[in-house]
Amino acid sequence: MATQQDEGGVPFAIAHEMQRFRLFELPPEIVELIDAPNPPLLSIKSQAVSSAPNAKPAYAVLCAPNATFSLRQVQTSNTLLITQPALEAHGNDIPIPVTRAIASCTATLELHPSDASVVSLLQEQLPLYHASPGDFDAGGNRKSREAIFDDVPLSEGQCQSGWNELMAFEHDGGSWQPSPDALAQVWRSINAAALAEGVKLDSQFLMDDIMRAVAEEGHPIGLVKAILIRLSSEGEDISGPWCSLDRGKTVAFAGKTLLEAREGSDFLIAEFTDSWEDTLPEAWRKDAQLSAIDGLYQFPSETTVRAKNSANARFTDKAPSTGAKPAARKWHEKFGKTRKK
Repeated sequence: MATQQDEGGVPFAIAHEMQRFRLFELPPEIVELIDAPNPPLLSIKSQAVSSAPNAKPAYAVLCAPNATFSLRQVQTSNTLLITQPALEAHGNDIPIPVTRAIASCTATLELHPSDASVVSLLQEQLPLYHASPGDFDAGGNRKSREAIFDDVPLSEGQCQSGWNELMAFEHDGGSWQPSPDALAQVWRSINAAALAEGVKLDSQFLMDDIMRAVAEEGHPIGLVKAILIRLSSEGEDISGPWCSLDRGKTVAFAGKTLLEAREGSDFLIAEFTDSWEDTLPEAWRKDAQLSAIDGLYQFPSETTVRAKNSANARFTDKAPSTGAKPAARKWHEKFGKTRKK
């Protein structure tokens, strides 16, 4: 019923059946997106609920295309009403315009930028691929990239960035993250294939040519593509067929994975640099300097080197090495023939 108002007042009414609302206090970043000529889709998601003991609660987050905000409920002691204009009449009176309260909110939702690590969240969901026989037969999560992203409480753009950083890939209906040993093996095959085909990796080349050649070694083509995308030059259009690798980034990647594949064991410094050079194109060999991986290694002694923090304990469940695959000799033979020319 509308409240009685003195002349000149605003008639006010309260609805008989109140509705349920949640009010968001929007940060400037979200307001700017909403006010844009073509506002993007916003979504609310959360991490999949875990049945594991002592599992963390799955809190909801608000996702923009490339940003994520945690939702925090804040109680208020003030009466906060949501109103809308309406026409209301009493008895046979003529309906008059009133302001009608349709909901009462005792709390609001604040948005705060999420500090969750997308790499850590993806690592929790992705099984390791070790480039060993039977890896795929052992199962895995059997979830597609899209299904994985649905259960990661971060935006699509952030999930894709973390996916690229891990060089994760899809294969046979499942999703995987490669171990350092797998990365080292596939990189050797990429380098050997490029040498045999006369491809300069820091110039534009067709990705499909390298991907098909390396797939002949038995490596998953999705992993080959993930590595090429990760090592591509800054600003490269990775959605197209062409690619060129960033020389500095690739040199550092080759050295880092070589150390991490050792699983915390020591390398003689001279042996490491020689092995590192052997994984690079001929013109890049002189770039195999420890300064290229500064901060990623440590010296257990004056003559040895190892990966710092054992690759952050990320690959501690690595399967035992089963040796090189029989097919891996094909590129070595082509490599040898090329060097003799």
